[in-house]
Order: sequence, then structure tokens, then C-alpha cells
Amino acid sequence: MENNCPKEYVHYHAGGRPGSRPILTGKDAKPTFEEIPKIDMSPIFSESLEERKKVAAQVGKACKEVGFFYAVNHGVSEETIQGAFRAVENWFSQPEEVKLETNINQNKHFRGYEPLLSTQLDPNTRGDLKEAYMIGEDPYDPESRCPDDVKEKIMKKHPDLIPRNQWPKIPTPANQALRPAVYGYYKEMVDFARALLRTFALALDMPENHFDSIATFPKCNMRSLHYPSQEFATDVGIGAHTDYSCFTLVCQSTSCPSGLQVLNANGIWVNAPPVERTFVCNVGDFFQEATAGRFLSTVHRVVNKTGSERYSIPFFFAPNMDAEMAVVESCREPGKEYQPLQVGAYFKKRIAAARSKHPDGTTPEKTRAEDDGKLILETVKQVAAVA
Repeated sequence: MENNCPKEYVHYHAGGRPGSRPILTGKDAKPTFEEIPKIDMSPIFSESLEERKKVAAQVGKACKEVGFFYAVNHGVSEETIQGAFRAVENWFSQPEEVKLETNINQNKHFRGYEPLLSTQLDPNTRGDLKEAYMIGEDPYDPESRCPDDVKEKIMKKHPDLIPRNQWPKIPTPANQALRPAVYGYYKEMVDFARALLRTFALALDMPENHFDSIATFPKCNMRSLHYPSQEFATDVGIGAHTDYSCFTLVCQSTSCPSGLQVLNANGIWVNAPPVERTFVCNVGDFFQEATAGRFLSTVHRVVNKTGSERYSIPFFFAPNMDAEMAVVESCREPGKEYQPLQVGAYFKKRIAAARSKHPDGTTPEKTRAEDDGKLILETVKQVAAVA
């Protein structure tokens, strides 16, 4: 007899679009991952190319089959990590009016403080139950280590450019401790991410320095996050989504036993709990597109029903803002044409789409309308060309 029971679905946002996946069990279930692999990253710092290739093969396998892995022995100082978490936890504990000095809605680069429920990836919830503080690459900040020639080029092209980051100025102890702590962490993360980018190149059967020229001053957003324990059954820390970066490195505080969950092909949520001295690394939509789908940008969410406060610091890595990234040669199908990806335009659109409450944000309806308009315009051009 046929099973006529209606299927249950998991709903999410992937590539900036709503999507859904049926929950498959029993004979309907597909082969898929049931845990997040752990990879020892220490060989990426080896002088031996063969050793670096071995770990690249493991990374490539994880990116193709799961889209997530734990980066073990990453080399970022534990002292730096714990210092960042202390500073972040103290900063979030301040009164709301102090934090709102750096309200993200007053910054066109989407940097600064984002209060609870500011975003809503799942329309069936009251919003994402998290607060955030975001910084990123900024040629005005000496800690960003922008090369002189790159800074000169940016200033020449954008003479009216203002600082991208918002730093708190009210002289509280937590405000004063924030910048040195998070920038100390940021700098070490940039160094590790650059080494990992070379590992990705090897994993894609490309020369190790393949991406170096488009990552001289990479676009890196770092978001410090605080997730209170959820109050209602319908609450979610952040709704199911994919990231829009090349890749993300998430450091999770071990003070909260769980939270991050990853969606497998059967629509089952797989836990990715905090593991000491590791980062959770995941592929983003940009890298999925740049690899023509070879690397997977996998849906994930945060659910905090532990009764504990959860803190995490995701670091989002992408090429230079003015770079164009072609689809990787080893991922192309013969005879098929591929359009290059323009980094700045891509990320501005994706960030704005996720923040409808920001003055420069967009709504899903507006995004769809813009895309439909482009499709109509392209169709008219094609018809005119044929005529």
C-alpha cells in the first residue's frame, strides 16, 4: 500500500530565497551526513606541500559532502579567543541605551549594534532572538592592516568614503575594552582564513596561490553574538539559512552546551555543539557559486533552549570588495559559459536583503520585484535581438 501521509517539510532561506525540504525517514531516507567531521588543520602550516595537500583533500571531501567541518588545531591563540569572549560578554551586559550608541541603522555599511529581534529569517517567529555587534575590514582603522597601495586606491576611487566601523565612544569600561579585544581576535582570524583559502585552492585542484591576488584586503565581517535562552516554543536564535560569504569560521563559547544545528539531505537537524579549541567552518553561497556547486553551502540555524546564555563569534571571509571572482576552472563544464561574480555588489545586495529594518535594507518582496524586472528586461532585449 502506498503511504498517503502528508510529508513534513523544513523551511529555510538559501541563497537569499525561501526554500523547503521534506523530512525523509525509513526507506525514503537518502545517504547523507549524521555528524560534522573534525579535521586537524595543523598540516596547513607545514613546509611540506604533500602534507598540505593531504589536509586539503580532507577539507575538499567535507565541503563537497557536508559543507561543514570542525577546524581543529587552527593555531589561533586561546588567550586571544578567551579575551574576545570576555570583552563581548561584558559589552552585551551593558544597558540597551549604551549599546544603541552604535546602532547599525545609522551605518550604511551595516556595522555596529543590532538589537534583539532586528532580523527575521523565519516569518513564523517573532524574529531572531539574538543581539549582535558587527565590525569588518576598514581602511580607516590601522588594526585592519590595509596595505598602503590598496588604501590609496580605495581613497582615490571613493574620496567621500567614511569609516566603515562604528566604535563606542561612551567611556564605560566595557566600551573601552571592546576594540582591542575584538580586533586582536580579528587579526588572527584574517591570518588563519588566508591560510585556509590556500587550502581551499588545493582542494579544488588549483595552484595554492590561486586566490591570493583577490584577497589582498579581503572583505571580512565579524559578528559578535549573544543568544538569550528562548522563552517560547516558536522562538529561534536565528532562522534556518545559508551564509552569503565565501566561508565562515564560527567560534562558540563552551558556556552553552548546544545551539548550532545543520540540516542534512533528509531534512534532519544535526547538532554542531561547541568543541573546545575548534572553529566550525562552513561554505557560503558565494563559494558555492564560484565552484559551480561543487562545494555545498548548507542550511543551518541556532536554537537555544538550554537555559544558558549563548555567545558566538562568526567570522565571514570573502575576497576584496572591488574584486571579480571567476568560476574556478577545475569546476567548469566544457562548453558552458559562466559569469564572474562581483564581490561588492553581491554582498551589498545580500546584506541588505537580510535587514529590512535598516534604512538601506530591502524586503523579500522588493528583492523579488527587482529580480523579476531584470528578467523581463533581459527577455525584451533577447526578443529585440531576434527581431
